[in-house]
Amino acid sequence: MLSKIRKILPFAAGCGSLVVSYYIGMALSALASGYVSPSVAGMVVLFVLLKTGIVKENWIKAPANLLLDNLMLFFIPVTAGVALISFSSLKADVISIIVAATASTWFVLWIVGVVTEKIEKR
Repeated sequence: MLSKIRKILPFAAGCGSLVVSYYIGMALSALASGYVSPSVAGMVVLFVLLKTGIVKENWIKAPANLLLDNLMLFFIPVTAGVALISFSSLKADVISIIVAATASTWFVLWIVGVVTEKIEKR
């Protein structure tokens, strides 16, 4: 019984740390008038908690791996929502959507190439 509690307690502490850092990030995002997304602010808070040693890495390792292993499940609602959009509502904006998708893809590829070259030179 005691060994089960010793396994569950760090997992619960890790889940709690992730949730608390996210909600602190939400508060920081509200203070910044929404200029920073709550998830990004929460990741910064979690990073600070990890670097200061308030949260131990072994606490969040198991919950983080569980979330990462099941990451594709978080994209199902988004994909289903996009699939439900009727083509007639997109017809007026199809050119701008194609241009934006193409331009952003090339921009990201260019940035990745520049960063990769700089890293390889080091």
